[in-house]
Amino acid sequence: MPLTCLAIVLSALAASPSSAPAPNVGVGKDGGKVTDGRPQIEAYLAVHDVSSAAGLRALAAAPEKALMAIASAPAAEGLIRSRAVAALRLVATQEVRVFLGKLIQTKAKATDITDRLIVRRAAVALGWMAGSGTVEQLAMLFDNEDAEVRLDAAIGLGLTRSATAATYLRRQLAVESSPRVRDQIERQLRALDESPVEPEKAPAPPKGQPMRGSW
Repeated sequence: MPLTCLAIVLSALAASPSSAPAPNVGVGKDGGKVTDGRPQIEAYLAVHDVSSAAGLRALAAAPEKALMAIASAPAAEGLIRSRAVAALRLVATQEVRVFLGKLIQTKAKATDITDRLIVRRAAVALGWMAGSGTVEQLAMLFDNEDAEVRLDAAIGLGLTRSATAATYLRRQLAVESSPRVRDQIERQLRALDESPVEPEKAPAPPKGQPMRGSW
């Protein structure tokens, strides 16, 4: 094959769309192409433990789409997924509320360490947003065996500022075994202007002093 023809073939192959994956694109309001922002947001989350709404919106017009996609991607790093879930509180929409509610329902009894971290972030994010059914969804996390999950469930319930949340907090306080979780529940009840009331128990006698019978 003449060198000129070979050069033409190689140039055509290099310019072929199949030589590299095309980025996800859409059409902006001005008719120009815009990317979905997921690669940029994923890179942003890798270096930002706490996101900002301005930072996210600078990378994508609808950052919640990319955040939910990252949070749902099993192949993504667990820490990045948990940061994506936490960042959803900054872009509260009905779609995001539904997403977080379903995530909590699905992973309420998670045993995997990454799933537990993700659901903890979801509890706080959903608590910030609050909405119909939020309290009941968050209360499901009290069934998790991990104390840290239950602790963040208490925080999420307190963030809802819902009177119904106090009912679930009181109920869990009566059976909670972890001192740290019990302390957090009491804090949230105080924040809700509710006094932490527990079932009445007979006071224990002082050490070294026998219990006296009634006269």
